[in-house]
Amino acid sequence: MSSQDDGHEARLAAPEVNVEPDGRLTVPAEHVTALLRSIARSWQAGAHDGIPVLDTEDGPGISLEPVTVRSLADVLDNIANQLDVQYIHITTRTTHTE
Repeated sequence: MSSQDDGHEARLAAPEVNVEPDGRLTVPAEHVTALLRSIARSWQAGAHDGIPVLDTEDGPGISLEPVTVRSLADVLDNIANQLDVQYIHITTRTTHTE
């Protein structure tokens, strides 16, 4: 099994959900980006061999061409990168203003 197959078999990075004192649910920022990236890696690994994605473990899935799957994975990676930039900006501002 190649390393690309390993990414396809890897479990998704489920985010940790915290309950704030006021009852709000929060998820650590790095867990959100890790989830997006793990989904993207899983999709990319599943589409690496040029075969359309047809099945899931639970039964028939959606038929998408590999180029579409890779494009969607790239979008998730891009969103994760944009979030990271925002997180860095926020933490840099907060650190310098304290």
